[in-house]
Amino acid sequence: MRRALRITALAALGVGLGLGALGGCTRNESVGQSGGRINPYASTRADEASTAASMPAMWEYSDQVAEALARRIGQIPEISGAPTRVVVELGSIENETNTPRSDFELIQRRLRGRLLSSDIVNANVRFVESVAQMDAEAKRVRGGDTDPLQRDVSGGQTDRYDPSLTYVLRGGFFESDRGDTRRYYFEFNLVNLQSRTIVFNEPFDLAQQRQ
Repeated sequence: MRRALRITALAALGVGLGLGALGGCTRNESVGQSGGRINPYASTRADEASTAASMPAMWEYSDQVAEALARRIGQIPEISGAPTRVVVELGSIENETNTPRSDFELIQRRLRGRLLSSDIVNANVRFVESVAQMDAEAKRVRGGDTDPLQRDVSGGQTDRYDPSLTYVLRGGFFESDRGDTRRYYFEFNLVNLQSRTIVFNEPFDLAQQRQ
């Protein structure tokens, strides 16, 4: 039987979010006539009963990464000194926890959405979808092998970019389980595709304890 989890420590390095109480400390009041909508940063009974990493804490972490990257992107020499805006694509997620991979994919997508809404980020970066996904879409839209008029149009291949100006936004998520305590380490980093240089890294520490 799963026992309730209590967040006992939440150390977010480097950025003050200004979001009020930390994940797991904010509770939802009665939803009343809201149709079931709740504050996404608040911890629910279901969150507290889960053995996975705190979703409200991860929500705040994606905010932290977005704010840190927006603040620092103009100070990264490889990006600020590039002749054109660099290209960024979502990269792999390394999940070494018992938390579902889909939870981390959610915050990675949410992070990209936050970055796309930043004028500072967009002045330096343009985000693209993966080659595999877009090549498949191009082939579908052009009729693929079923349309003889479209069959040889670019072979379904979309644009490729200079790997020295291309970066991948990768996530790593790790867990240590000791009795009734779980400790997590999360990080997002921005890595140059050609040189493999890490130009940005934002970590996050989280500890949860069963009651």
